[in-house]
Amino acid sequence: MAGGDQVKPELRLFTALGPGDIVNARKNQLAGLAVNETSIAFSEQLFAYCRLHNIKTLAISSNSRIDRLEDKNITMENRPKSFQNSGGLRFHLSLTLYGIYLAIRALRFRADIAIIDSGTSHYFVLTLFRAVGIPVVANLHNVLWPAGFPPTGFVHRAIRSLNRLFFRYAAAGAIGVSPECERQVQAESDHRIPFFQYRCQFRREGFRHSPSYQGGTFRIVFVGRAEKNKGLLDLAQMAADLKIQASVKVIFDVCGDGPALLELAKLIERDRLSDVVIIHGRLEREALLKVYGEAHAAIVPTRSNFTEGMPQVCAEAVLSGLPVITSKVANAFDVIGAATIEAEVDNIDSYVSAILSLINTPALYTRLKSECAQLALQFVDQEQGYSTAVQRMIEKLYPDVS
Repeated sequence: MAGGDQVKPELRLFTALGPGDIVNARKNQLAGLAVNETSIAFSEQLFAYCRLHNIKTLAISSNSRIDRLEDKNITMENRPKSFQNSGGLRFHLSLTLYGIYLAIRALRFRADIAIIDSGTSHYFVLTLFRAVGIPVVANLHNVLWPAGFPPTGFVHRAIRSLNRLFFRYAAAGAIGVSPECERQVQAESDHRIPFFQYRCQFRREGFRHSPSYQGGTFRIVFVGRAEKNKGLLDLAQMAADLKIQASVKVIFDVCGDGPALLELAKLIERDRLSDVVIIHGRLEREALLKVYGEAHAAIVPTRSNFTEGMPQVCAEAVLSGLPVITSKVANAFDVIGAATIEAEVDNIDSYVSAILSLINTPALYTRLKSECAQLALQFVDQEQGYSTAVQRMIEKLYPDVS
């Protein structure tokens, strides 16, 4: 070997990436099919990084469609959980068995590091990775508990205690989407592990700033999974109240699908709200950006029983120049606070008051809207993206590999 030359050791990365169909997404990308998502998928960011640095990678998702793809140095697999979508004891058993399965796969792969998405398994089960000699990093898309609402009840408190032991004694580090994710992990770990934040990233093309509100109909966009704990059903009561209290017509554009959509439709029919709550369902990228472009504000009414990390809709909103109406459990104030108006958690009247403030106080609306352009920059800056957080963690754990 020439003097001074060093051979970089090959790094082997194991990762669990949540429920998305990572195999089909990559097949579509290889086929040159258009991407219809507004954001750049976390898996896409990670795989690009691993290809660039020639990191041998095994990536597993819990998607129900079993499939496998070999793509040069990256192997992608969809491997569903047992008892998927079960509740009660079967839910906890599903998470535990899946965590055991992943640890076995990582060991067989001879992984040097494992990065595991939140929701994949109970965190304490990931101690198995440490037990077999694999440094394990938790990737938090969600907080450990809703901000201001720590776990209650015997089972949830017991799980928190076990998870605390994982973060304190077994985790090699953690990465996550918001300052609240970092605060909670550092509190549970007693500041013993490194934590690197990142922001969801977007393709800037197609986004356009919505026009400023100049009076008349006020449009509010809700984008996300149609779930009760996302506050979806609260929109019907807000719309009914605003019909009475607002001096102008207020329309909610609801974009997304999920199990609560049918119940929302029933509320709309019952309360005769079809003119002010419009259900679009899940939209492709171009259609969704059109809805954003015609809106005056975005709403994120997450409830206190959901562990939101930092919703992507908040990023999409500021990229579209929209003020955001939300509460502290969305964990957006640390990230886009200057473009937000705060409502109280689970309080429909408070959300209605916040909306009325935007409509009736032009100076407030203009100020919040003017902050969007600067705040949006973090969401189109790959130096603040997921792959950069992964790189920083790898460099922290393996200084000789870069």
